[in-house]
Amino acid sequence: MPARHNASTSPASPRIEQLTAVLRLLMLLLLPALGWADSLPLPSGQARVLPGPYMQVWQDPQGLADFTQVRALPDSVWQVVGRRDASFGYGGSAYWLRLDLHNPHARSLGWILLVGNPLLDQLDAYGLDEDRVYRAGDQRPFAWRWIEHRQLALPLDLAPGETRRLWLRMQTDGSANLSASLMTREAFDHLEQRSLLLQGLFFGALAAMLIYNLSIFCITRDRSYLWYSLFVASFSLYQFIQLGFALQWLWPEALAWHQLSFPLSSALATLFGIFFTYSVLELNNGSPLYRWVVAALLACCLAVIGLALVGPYQVALIGSFALVAACALIAFVITLLRWRAGYAAARLFALGWCVLIAASLASILTGTGLLPYSLLTLHAQQIGGLIEMTVFSVALAARIRQAQNAERQAQARLIAQERQLRHEQATRLQLQTQISDGLEQRVQERTAALQETLQQLSNANLRLAELNRRDGLTGLFNRQTLSEELERACARAERSRQPLAILMLDLDHFKQVNDRHGHLAGDACLRHAAQRIQQRLRNSDLLARFGGEEFVALLDNTDLAGALDLAEQLRDDLARQPCPYQDQSIALSLSIGLHAGIPDDAGCGERWLDLADRALYRAKAGGRNRVVGYEASALDGA
Repeated sequence: MPARHNASTSPASPRIEQLTAVLRLLMLLLLPALGWADSLPLPSGQARVLPGPYMQVWQDPQGLADFTQVRALPDSVWQVVGRRDASFGYGGSAYWLRLDLHNPHARSLGWILLVGNPLLDQLDAYGLDEDRVYRAGDQRPFAWRWIEHRQLALPLDLAPGETRRLWLRMQTDGSANLSASLMTREAFDHLEQRSLLLQGLFFGALAAMLIYNLSIFCITRDRSYLWYSLFVASFSLYQFIQLGFALQWLWPEALAWHQLSFPLSSALATLFGIFFTYSVLELNNGSPLYRWVVAALLACCLAVIGLALVGPYQVALIGSFALVAACALIAFVITLLRWRAGYAAARLFALGWCVLIAASLASILTGTGLLPYSLLTLHAQQIGGLIEMTVFSVALAARIRQAQNAERQAQARLIAQERQLRHEQATRLQLQTQISDGLEQRVQERTAALQETLQQLSNANLRLAELNRRDGLTGLFNRQTLSEELERACARAERSRQPLAILMLDLDHFKQVNDRHGHLAGDACLRHAAQRIQQRLRNSDLLARFGGEEFVALLDNTDLAGALDLAEQLRDDLARQPCPYQDQSIALSLSIGLHAGIPDDAGCGERWLDLADRALYRAKAGGRNRVVGYEASALDGA
């Protein structure tokens, strides 16, 4: 029996081993396909996809891991996100997310991954571009973003049938909530138009409330309208910051200020809301307990403002959220008590505070991850704040109507008394006429003042438009203005058949200046160079900062010889006039490339800029601190 058993099993063993080897080979061949089994198909048309459930996450509590280390992690450490908003609450850890994307379409439609949380401190993306890493966030300069947008927008381009893995690193002191959506560029443009329309209506409504209540305050001098106007203004600023508009338009480089402005604006809105509630509910005439509670809340507001200015950001942020929730709840309770005590207008205020409480709780719970992000929760505070402010405006209007009704009742009593005292009636009617005339005159004066203010605002807008054409550091025209003026100059030169010259100027070894003397010294050198160059140009010439340490001069009616002569003067002047900075003398030199001539039918514009730039590169290659004019044969050969 043993011999028969060995004889029967020995031929099968090699077959089993061969089958095992084949299965192992098939598994190795299928591993790449299995790795992409959960890839996300990219959408088409107007469809939007929430990639959260397709993502995998790995948490880095210390935030020290780099991309090479993360990419080498085994699949076993990655966990499925599951949530469509990819929210992880408050913690400060770094979260690595990976997402496999697949283009099932016959062509590349161009996609955008739009991050719904504009307040992420840092967001890095690997895999968007083979040569670059996307780095953005509200604690990085706005200019780093690949798409100029208030939210973080990541462009995606996949070839037909291509599958690609995208890696995201998210780290923030606030709510670690990605809340991303994936769509085509066409759908993104459509969404952006609709979003800007809604945001414009929202902020327009806030501005209308602000102007309306300020106007009433100017007429009546009732401080309730002043506090309400300040509350609307600070709430508008809070929303402007939260939605990403402030970083885009107000302070794109002031990252430290942007970090503290969010809890600070929230605390200021709460502070003015307390003053408004205290005034409009006339708590000074109520129980002393009201005054003690208001004093305690004001102290908490000042503490949160202090934390926002000098304390840790996360503590200030959570403190501001807790303050908003506590103040809204306490205001709601006090309003109900005042309503019960017979203050008729309190019912409208109770409704307004109830809406604000619900909206604030939804926003806070969404930030902690307890509620999923959606269009409703994302804009809950906007919707609730707008409803609350509308209700408050109606309540304030009710106070006016109540005052008017009281006035009419007083007039009725006076008329009843007038039947007995004819002389007193005439005197009172005359006094009432005088009061009405004086009120009408004050309304006219305030209207005129408002018109004057609007005129001043219009003038300020014109000045702002001019500032937008200038470079903030040097005061020269910026690159956008250069492009506009260059097209006009080319058109003029082509019509008049007059020569036109373009000088491309670059400060030599400018990085060494920054490294040796600091960036503030570098800024001083840029301003010094701009001033020295501008002094040598005519009034009709245009000088613009092209970017970094590069300048472009646009010279009308200037041929090649004149341009070379002027360029040599500029080079020599800057070499002989070093930049004075803090008892130092920083030597500077210029490399200049230029092109001049009469534009032909092909025009000039960006083409001539490119020719001048090529001449500039030749000047740098030739040793710097020199002037080189564009020569087609030499440069094209190079």
